Amino acid sequence: MDVIKVFTEEPVGLEALVPDDDPDARRRHAAPGSLDAFLARPDAPYARAYLAGTALGPPRRVGLTALADAQAWVRPLLTWAGGRDWTALEAGDARGLVAPEAAAALRQPGAVGALALGPVPPGALREAAGGDRRGRLPALRAILDAGAAVLFPEPAHDGHDWSLFAPAPLRDPLAAAFREHPASARRLMAPYRRARGEHTFYLEQWTLDDLPDWVEEV
Repeated sequence: MDVIKVFTEEPVGLEALVPDDDPDARRRHAAPGSLDAFLARPDAPYARAYLAGTALGPPRRVGLTALADAQAWVRPLLTWAGGRDWTALEAGDARGLVAPEAAAALRQPGAVGALALGPVPPGALREAAGGDRRGRLPALRAILDAGAAVLFPEPAHDGHDWSLFAPAPLRDPLAAAFREHPASARRLMAPYRRARGEHTFYLEQWTLDDLPDWVEEV
């Protein structure tokens, strides 16, 4: 059985991690220059998602791109993308993609360092995909502020997962896109903050038959 997990975080979710009676706590919670601090800026309505997958097997395979039925998550992503233009960063160069090429890159990123949806400032995609994560933030901010979303392949045990950043909420649009394309895979949505521990990130290994109330199946 394949299990697809979509962890999402909207700005309100980051604020909810901080007590309401301490207005300065959020700044202390997120280290300056960190991704959490970047997403928590009150003037920046950014959102993120992390898409992961596990084939329970046997044999067990971990990684979204290692799943047998890629359409269970690729088709929803293409639906969510709508008619926006795709751009891929390959070997340091950005090039436009048509939807079938984007689908192929999602299934097997290969040399793709990032995918963008929408207008991308010149050079920003290369900068957002290079160097350490803290150094990427100005370029990532430029992409999001231009109205584009960006996806990065993330190494997994047997393939890749995908992280996604967008200038608008993701949870509801992604859930609607998944519901539009039924599949045999189990597809779960949960708050991003629940993915920070190994026990909760790999929830399919211990609670798939009795999902906690913070998980929604789509």
